Amino acid sequence: MKPRTHEPQGHVRRSLLLGLGAVTSLSVGACQTVNAAVDAVGGDKSIQAAADAGADASTGEAVAGRAARVAFARGADTFKTSAGKDVAAARGSFEEAARADASFALAHYNVAVLFEKEGRTDDARKSYRQALDLDPTLDAAANNLGLLLEKSGQLDAARALYTEIINKNPEAVSPRLRLARLARESGDTKTAKKLAREALQFDAASPTAYRLLARVYAEEKQAQLARLTALRGAKLAPDDPELNYALALVAMNAKDVGVARALLSKVIERDPEHVDARAQLADMALSNRDWKTASQQLEALTKLDAQNASVWNNLGLSYKGFGRFDDARGAFQKAIAVDAAFAEPALNLGILELRHLMNAENARVALESYVGKAGTASKEAESLLEEARTLIASQAEEKRMLAEAARAEEEAKRKAEEEARAAANRPPPPPEATPPPAEEAPPSPAEAAPVETAPPPVAEPAKPTRKALKKKENKKEKQPDAPAKDDNFYND
Repeated sequence: MKPRTHEPQGHVRRSLLLGLGAVTSLSVGACQTVNAAVDAVGGDKSIQAAADAGADASTGEAVAGRAARVAFARGADTFKTSAGKDVAAARGSFEEAARADASFALAHYNVAVLFEKEGRTDDARKSYRQALDLDPTLDAAANNLGLLLEKSGQLDAARALYTEIINKNPEAVSPRLRLARLARESGDTKTAKKLAREALQFDAASPTAYRLLARVYAEEKQAQLARLTALRGAKLAPDDPELNYALALVAMNAKDVGVARALLSKVIERDPEHVDARAQLADMALSNRDWKTASQQLEALTKLDAQNASVWNNLGLSYKGFGRFDDARGAFQKAIAVDAAFAEPALNLGILELRHLMNAENARVALESYVGKAGTASKEAESLLEEARTLIASQAEEKRMLAEAARAEEEAKRKAEEEARAAANRPPPPPEATPPPAEEAPPSPAEAAPVETAPPPVAEPAKPTRKALKKKENKKEKQPDAPAKDDNFYND
């Protein structure tokens, strides 16, 4: 699975252990002789009774062999009856069997299996090695020891082990297939195909060989060979997850998304821990912005491979697309914690903080971390970083102004409180004396009542002078007399 930034991209998986699962079951094949002896003396007899039945063997070697097998059977019985819980007691019996018969390879193998269950990997490696030294054909021991070496990152030591087993046992199948898988994962498909074909020569009914060949052909986009190989393998192992996964790859190469999705879902149904199938489904969902499906598959992947930073990074993207911003932040931070040199989660975290969580300072820290890891910043990263710095400066100025306004408000409040206290502490003024009532002043002349006065006498008209009378008479004389009024009635 390829690490993603904030837009869906293609898929490239990180190195994960797949396919040939570890053999961790106990070997109980050596119990048959002991069980027959138990039946000879009664089915309800104890293991010790069976040992007594063979105690009169003719040689000490036979007695030792019988004692080893009795102890071996006791260990297997203890493990079975305790449902695998009483590991220490079962291991003690197998160790007793190994001491009784130093050449008892299966006893050493079972001791190794139980050491591994207890988490004692160093002791497990030693016991697996002892089992292989005693019996180079014990493929289960080679498989488990090789896986322990692979899990600890000792790939060269694992290859050397598988090669050693093949040299000792040229017809060994499992070590060949282990080498083939390592070759495929390193990109050496030619060697992988050669070893897988050799394994089929020694075991034509090996589903694992068909799985590996079909997977290689599918990854090489040889659709016809991949389909044919998968169908042959399906006859040996119907509905096998690995064979269906190879067919899913063929469908994806042919852009048949629906068939690919159905096959991948079938793989997960049969094998919920199939990492590559979940990774492919998650990648398809991310490309289609199906955030819910992507997050479901990626959450399952984090449980299967918690140290895969790409998975955590892509889970953060699916959470962000789904609107679960706090969960997205946690996923990006987990990716960074798992792989400090992984740059993409820092970029994605910076974008999330800047655009969705509105925390410019956190965004700046994340983006500067990305630039430091990536070596050279892209134009987008530079733009985002400049945006974060500008926003930080703006927020700082706003904060300063708000603080200044708060101080001014506080100062005004303080002054008002001081003035109020001063007014409260100021003594009240002495009471003023009441002045005597003032005497009423006499009204002013303007305000006095008006006095009634007699109206002014009417002047008599002046008597006309003699001259005026004479002038009047002259005027009369000059006017003609008016005709007399005729009151007579005339008839024609």
